[in-house]
Amino acid sequence: MPIQTILGAIILFGGLVGVYIVLFLMNKRTPLPPGCENLKADCDGCKDYSCMNNPNHDKTKGGS
Repeated sequence: MPIQTILGAIILFGGLVGVYIVLFLMNKRTPLPPGCENLKADCDGCKDYSCMNNPNHDKTKGGS
């Protein structure tokens, strides 16, 4: 395998990783819009108890 192919693959992969890191950091530094700080869904429609938005998910077993 020629060295140019290996070097090209390393540069391409490094570039993709670099773009991912830059976009991740930009997204992390973006402030939340007003009113979106503590969103909690008030859903009662579905019966999927493993869903993190289901109100029954926060209740402990055996009572309350």
